Amino acid sequence: MSPHAVRRSRPAAVPLMSLHAEPLTAEREAGAAEPAGPATPVRRTPSAAGGDPRPSPASARRRAPVLLFLAAALAALAFGGWAYRGPLLDALGLAPHPPAAAADPAKGDAPPADPDLVTLDAAGQTRIGLAFGTAEIRRIVLPVCAPGTVAFDERRVTHLKPRTQGRVLSLAVQPGDRVEAGQTLATLDAAGILDARNGLLAAQAALGEARASEKVTELQLKRGQDQLKFGGVAQAEVERRQADLAKAKAAVQSAEASADMYRAQYQRLAPAEGAAPGTSAVVTPIGGVVTSVGITLGEVVDTGRDAITVADPTRVLVLASLYGPDIARVKAGDAASVESPVPGHPPFEGRVRSVNAALDAATNTAPARIELANPEDQLRANMFVSVTVAADLGRDGVTIPAAAVQQTEQGPIAFVRVAPDRFERRSLTLGIQRSDWVEVKGGVAAGDSVATAGSFGLKAILLRSLLGSTD
Repeated sequence: MSPHAVRRSRPAAVPLMSLHAEPLTAEREAGAAEPAGPATPVRRTPSAAGGDPRPSPASARRRAPVLLFLAAALAALAFGGWAYRGPLLDALGLAPHPPAAAADPAKGDAPPADPDLVTLDAAGQTRIGLAFGTAEIRRIVLPVCAPGTVAFDERRVTHLKPRTQGRVLSLAVQPGDRVEAGQTLATLDAAGILDARNGLLAAQAALGEARASEKVTELQLKRGQDQLKFGGVAQAEVERRQADLAKAKAAVQSAEASADMYRAQYQRLAPAEGAAPGTSAVVTPIGGVVTSVGITLGEVVDTGRDAITVADPTRVLVLASLYGPDIARVKAGDAASVESPVPGHPPFEGRVRSVNAALDAATNTAPARIELANPEDQLRANMFVSVTVAADLGRDGVTIPAAAVQQTEQGPIAFVRVAPDRFERRSLTLGIQRSDWVEVKGGVAAGDSVATAGSFGLKAILLRSLLGSTD
């Protein structure tokens, strides 16, 4: 049998066990089949079963550097993972918690044995800028803020109407003009003045006639009484003359009343001194500013119409709209401050005069009437302003500075100074809260010293100690 025949029949007779076992088996079989033949290089042939080429020793030698490179890369990765195991475990959340180290006493933030106690030396207090305030008893006054509207005081506004029907002859003012008390603002050609004057003259004439009749009747009665003494007249005649005298006196009284009525009417309608007869003047009884004019030249007006309105702006009202519980808190006499609409001008100070008993149906608010002095006319009617009323709640309470209150998940707290370097956390029950102080109903007593500025630093130290931080 030839060597080639031996090579072709070998794959079918010997099963392939592994990749590394194949070359050795093939060589042994080749040596057994050809003991006397010359040495011949072994070649890899395709497998009869799979047809895949088998690796030769040369390809194994080429693959060795690749395997060495991969082994070096794996070693480098393993070393890097070991060196950076801490950050990797922290990122995955698997790092063990380090034991809490004792704080450095030099830093002044040693964790207290009591979880509600913070110990901080003078240097630490200076570092965080710690300041202190005192809990004190004061009158509880709540600032109530509300929108307001400026209005004229009704007691300082006059609505001038013509005193009689007539035609407007002159108009001396317009809205915005300043006027003085007793100044003539308009003049009317009024026929009613002539009627009043004629009625006065007629009443005076009737009064004169009644008085003359009274005198004649008195004289007749006296004569009748004299004649009755010697029987010149009968008693019945004397009695009749007495009745006539009584009628004459009643006529005189009626004429006097009529004359007085026409006199008063004429005096009310009489023109101003130096004015033309038959004219009526519209005169203001107060000084102030003309706010409206409802007549025009040549127009015929009557007594039921507002001709001119004058208001005194030296004192005005601010109507502050109170809502909800503020209606019951604000009372007459409470101090009020109105923000000035003029930049740089101090607020206007006044007091609440009254709170309306009825609510506004449109806004569901009750207006509080605040009287203010307005000497420079800076506040004008219908102007919107901001009002702050100091509502006296009628009680006293313990208060601390607002800066002393710190908020936590369990509620508001404050740090009370129990020793020069120790501060105790106190849970607070708050009442009225203002921007400058707050009412404390529980947790702090009057006279306690509380941390104000820098109290947030105490809160941070307390939280770090509770969490076991060593920073």
